[in-house]
Parts: sequence; structure tokens; C-alpha cells
Amino acid sequence: MAELKRTLGLAECIFFGVGSILGAGIYTLIGKVAGIAGNFIWLSFAISSLCAIFTAFSYAELSAAFPKAGGEYVYTKQAFGKTMGQVLGIIISLNGIIVGATVAIGFAGYLANLLEFNKLAGTLGIISIIFLINVSGIRQGSIVNIVFTVIETAGLLIVIFFGISSIGDVDLFEMPSGGINSIVSAAALAFFGYVGFEEIVKLAEETKNPEKNIPRALIAAGFIVTVVYVLVAICSVSVISFEELAKSNSPLADVIGSSLGRNGVLAITIIALFATSNTILSNMIGSSRVILDMAKETKIMKRLAYVSPKRKTPIGALILIFVTMTLFALIGNIETIARIATMLIFVVFTVVNLTVIVLRIKEKDLKRPFKIALNVRNIPITSVLGILFTLVLLGYTVVELIA
Repeated sequence: MAELKRTLGLAECIFFGVGSILGAGIYTLIGKVAGIAGNFIWLSFAISSLCAIFTAFSYAELSAAFPKAGGEYVYTKQAFGKTMGQVLGIIISLNGIIVGATVAIGFAGYLANLLEFNKLAGTLGIISIIFLINVSGIRQGSIVNIVFTVIETAGLLIVIFFGISSIGDVDLFEMPSGGINSIVSAAALAFFGYVGFEEIVKLAEETKNPEKNIPRALIAAGFIVTVVYVLVAICSVSVISFEELAKSNSPLADVIGSSLGRNGVLAITIIALFATSNTILSNMIGSSRVILDMAKETKIMKRLAYVSPKRKTPIGALILIFVTMTLFALIGNIETIARIATMLIFVVFTVVNLTVIVLRIKEKDLKRPFKIALNVRNIPITSVLGILFTLVLLGYTVVELIA
């Protein structure tokens, strides 16, 4: 059977991580977050970033110890057994698919603002295009990822550049009507914008020296995105009111439009198309690698383990993802799907942080090329904090879904 090929370096993994994160929420959901948190939107993003960074350290330790494409499936299987590993593998794969569907709807929203284009056709069209890019090979996918990441990062830097002069025009400490509950609820939704950094671990079998490069890429991507997100959030509510942001289908385009007019709206809309496309790309890559790793060890999933001898891509897994992502995209409500996706990722993050702790107890002599530094009796503090933050945000997400 054909195997995956190691072709990626540290820079490509960082680009993959940053690119996975940046398009997921900041271009599509920042308006929804502003509608909940008001001018305190920056604090909601900061809270979400802490949850992500704490968990990134857990991923770093586990990915260095087990540099496999299966990611969470491999880690959980090691700590809790194969059945639990398969359950988590299914959850993480499903999450990647749902995230891709959510962002595809966001893509269609920006496209509809740019052209007179049917939103459903735009949603299904971009999923199909990204599927074909994935099928063509990881090298081709990586090149597309790097180009798209540069473009989407430039878009956010433009927002910061034109918005930074407006900082101070509004009270950034004005409490929303719902108080601290609104800020934390918004943080739970804003966390959708951080979904994606964990996809880096899925590249372990296609990365050179993964024991060092994957942990470095995880932590670097997390900190880069945190700085960018908080600055974009501050600048956005400083340029236009959070009420206007909440009503907008293309919030960042409106922010730029207030400074550059129609040309600015056009530019940021085009950039948003690249940003959302990039997130779909990385989630499709990540989910396919988890399914591939599970399929190799599970008879019932054997057909999904097929890797193209020529392209070195998991064709069987990609076809399954393409079909499932298309079905979720038909739901159409971006906020509802985003809440479902974040709920799933919170479950995954809780288990990942717990896995680090369990393996510290069960396998003290396990070789750990990267080991979390802050510990109390060999229990990593960041993993404990990751669990606490994740459970709080999960609780708020469940309440919002029920409401």
C-alpha cells in the first residue's frame, strides 16, 4: 500500500497552522461575536486564545512523542485504548468536516456580495474545488496554502493599518448588556476562529523532523494568530460600531469600506474568499489524515485507507469528507453550524489535555522530545488550565445551542 511522503519543513507547517486558523472565524463570525460582546470583543478573543494556547502545549508534547498523521486518535488510543481513540478520531474528523462546511457558507456570503451569485452554488462550488486540490497532492495543497495564507494575513494587516488610528474613539471597556456572561458567551463563539491550529499535527507523517517541527509550528501559529486577532477586534469596533458589525454579512469589508470606500470593500471581499478557501483546504487535509490512520487499523473502514500511488493522497478518505461536508453545508445557518463545530472541538481539547496528564502518570518513562515545562508533581499546569477553560466555554456553547 502507498504511504504518505515527508516533504514539509517548519515554515510550511507554520503557514499551514496560521492559514488554517485565520480564515475560520475572523472573516465570517467577527460580526456575530461583536453583537454579543460589544466593545469588549477583544477580551472575548483573548479568552479564546488562552484556551487555544494552553491546549497547544498539550498537542506539542503529544505530537512530539507520537508523530503520526492520526493525531488525536493516536494519542487517545495510547492513553485510553483503541475504542476511545476511535471515538475521538471520529469526533475530530467530523469537526473538521463541519468547520469546512461552515466556512464554505461564509465564502458564499462574501462571493454573493461581490457578484450576483447563488449562495448554495457558491458553497458547493468551493467545496468541490478544494476537494480537487487535495486530491492533486500534499505538495500542491501546501503551495496553495502558503499563497492563500499570505493573502489572508495581508487582509487582516490592512484592517489593522487603517483601523489603528481610530483606537480611542470608543470605550473598549464598555460592558455589554449581558455583563461578563456575554463576554464569555462571545468567547465560546469566537473560539471557532481558533479552530485549525491543531490540524498541524495531522502533517506529522509528511513533515521532516516532526518531533521538533510540529511542536514549534503549533506554538508559533497560536501566538501569531492571537496577536493578529486581538488587534483586528480592537480596530474593528473602533472604526464602526459593534451594532453595525453584528448586522453585516461581510463585517471586515465594511470596516475597510469606511476608510477606502468601494475599492476597499472589493479588496477585502476578494481576500476573504482566499481566507475562507484556505480554511476549507486545511480542514479537509487534516480530517482525511485522521480517517486514513484509523482506516489502516479498522477492517470496516479498510476501503478508506486507499492512498493514490501516484499522488500520495488518501483518496478514499477525501471522497467521504467531500460528500459529508456537502451535506452539512446544505444546513445553511452559519452560526448554528459554528456552535456545533466548537462544541465538538471543546470535547476533543478536553480529552487531549487529559491525555497528557494520564500519560504523565501511566508512562513516566515515555520519550518526550518536547515536554511542557510548568509542572506540579509532574502534572502540567497548562493542561489543567486548558481543561478548565475548555469546560467553561463548552458549557456556554451548550447553553446557547439549547436556547
